[in-house]
Amino acid sequence: MLLETKIPTSGKIGQKWCTLGFAFFLILFLVSGMAPAEEKPIPVSYDLKVTIEPSQGSIAVHGNIRVPVGEEATTLQFGLHETFAITKLLVNGRSAKFSFQPGDGGPIFPATRKVTVSLPSHVPAGAFQVEIEYGGRLREIPEFGTFPDQKQAMDDQINSRLVELANYSSWYPQFFVYGRPIEIALEVSLPKTWIAICSGRKLDEREDGGRTVTRWSSAVDTDILITAAPNFKGKVIPLADGQIAIYDTQLPEEFIDRDGGEIEGVMNLLIQGLGSTTIPSGVVKHVFSPMRKGQGRAGIARPGMIVTSEGRVLEELATDPKFSLLQDLAHEIGHFWWNFGAGQGDWINEAFAEYTSAFAVRQMVSEEQFQKVLERYRGEVRELPADAPALARVPFDGSGFVVRYYKGSLMLEAIRQAMGDGAFGGAIRGFFQTYKGQSIGTAEFRSFWKEKLGEKRDLIDLWLDSGGGLPKAP
Repeated sequence: MLLETKIPTSGKIGQKWCTLGFAFFLILFLVSGMAPAEEKPIPVSYDLKVTIEPSQGSIAVHGNIRVPVGEEATTLQFGLHETFAITKLLVNGRSAKFSFQPGDGGPIFPATRKVTVSLPSHVPAGAFQVEIEYGGRLREIPEFGTFPDQKQAMDDQINSRLVELANYSSWYPQFFVYGRPIEIALEVSLPKTWIAICSGRKLDEREDGGRTVTRWSSAVDTDILITAAPNFKGKVIPLADGQIAIYDTQLPEEFIDRDGGEIEGVMNLLIQGLGSTTIPSGVVKHVFSPMRKGQGRAGIARPGMIVTSEGRVLEELATDPKFSLLQDLAHEIGHFWWNFGAGQGDWINEAFAEYTSAFAVRQMVSEEQFQKVLERYRGEVRELPADAPALARVPFDGSGFVVRYYKGSLMLEAIRQAMGDGAFGGAIRGFFQTYKGQSIGTAEFRSFWKEKLGEKRDLIDLWLDSGGGLPKAP
């Protein structure tokens, strides 16, 4: 079994990281009375101690959270899993009253309810300290892909087979505020036989009364994904500056070797093409969780970590022993770089990540397969209804999937065809280097690429502003 404390690493694969999952988008729970963001806003800061009992399916959390709130604030609001009971809630050391409101029950956070906290009087404005204790069992909702046309689903689960906790269940208080950074320190306590793997960086590990306690810190501005199982095995693949760690429970060694080679190949393509990116601890982790179905094929991505349903992969391998996750992995790895589109402009992240996946097919498989991928995109886009939103107006949710992923990719391919490979390669690197670490939207994309296209600049407006299917040249 592989324990990450035994992996030596320099910690430097580069200078940025991924903040997105495959098809999920954060619901931003507003803090009432929030002051306008400053140049260096105070982050929402979490220090959570998490005790998980897999055999009972339960979780207990003691959290200390620093929440910045403006002078006029009288309440705080956050999201929390709807079946959890709050047993303690203090604000700046004083007991605070709270009430519950139902969540929307939608597919993004299907089991979340809102908690509204009445702030004690005479509490000064600034960064309030919230101490909270809560716990319980997750609401039982089937995994993604369990049933055809499934309306409500959730990967997050705690049982004797696995632990999977991202943020879809709001297993920790969601004080997310748009434009406000977050930071998380996390202590996870599990039975001694279990191995916990988290996104972020492992700080330490200790044994405590038959349990293993690990402590982690997140990359800036992202939550921590916890995945655990009692029978993980692992393989380490050294990189020039870091490592790949692959975890599974029953996959064939041939597939694991192929998977590691594909991850390394995609990482090298992106480093060479765009420049470096930061991976926590220098370890790129691909975890094949014992999920039976799970969300998507490549699954969930967090900084330096991808989680895939092992059950889904086993189904694929049963019919095709040469099955590969290359394109799915390349999309998720692409998000280690493409993560700075904000709000409605988040389509930028998805379009570039999806086009990255197609480009990986071109470079690592063949031009013929690349063209087949593009034709599949065209087929999906042709089927869009006439009133499908344009890229410049596609909403920040999952409703515009084909527009965001496939139409956006075809726009980038049209730009490549207009510029040529050399000029396009230089421009795409310049786009990344110009905006990495920032939050941008459609306006910045439009301005940058119109300048690069020069006399062909109208191509950008054509693709960004055309609703429906494939745009028609005037």
